[in-house]
Amino acid sequence: MLASLLDGARTPLGRKLAFVISNSELHSVACYRFGRFALRAGRRSRFAGFVFTVIHRIWNRWITHLHHCDISVHAEIGRGFLLMHRTGVIIGGATIGKNVVIHQNVTIGQRVAGGDQGLPAIGDDVWIGPGAVITGAIRIGDGATVSAGAVLSRDVPAHALVAGVPGRVVAQDYDNRAMLGPLVS
Repeated sequence: MLASLLDGARTPLGRKLAFVISNSELHSVACYRFGRFALRAGRRSRFAGFVFTVIHRIWNRWITHLHHCDISVHAEIGRGFLLMHRTGVIIGGATIGKNVVIHQNVTIGQRVAGGDQGLPAIGDDVWIGPGAVITGAIRIGDGATVSAGAVLSRDVPAHALVAGVPGRVVAQDYDNRAMLGPLVS
């Protein structure tokens, strides 16, 4: 019934409401942003921090189970972050720049093998394809493109196209602006 109501949204407000209610990628990112807000609120007021943290944890649990997406509040993610398909996305305490596009089944976080306890740092304007795995203390340069299924354990230079297991640079000076779409100005 809700879907039929949303499909018939004719007013600008109705279309916006339909978008907010039906966009699961937006739900996941909004939950992450609220979690970051709860962390900041906790630094100013223990009570407010507690209340907002409880709300966030309940919301995050719901998002994790409903949408199969888990973004840690300890990740630092810039503006313009876009989940193209949220299913299977796991983001640990990484640093992610602005205008980054991430597809489904991507894992970004700490590597547990080889004593590498560091976290990834992803630059601005990066496109990450489905099934990519990015772990450890590595740096992905601005404008880089990570192909579907790539497993990265080494640094990636700016504007490089990386593919394979393990990930290797297959093209230098690769222009990913068309893949990022309207995010890049």
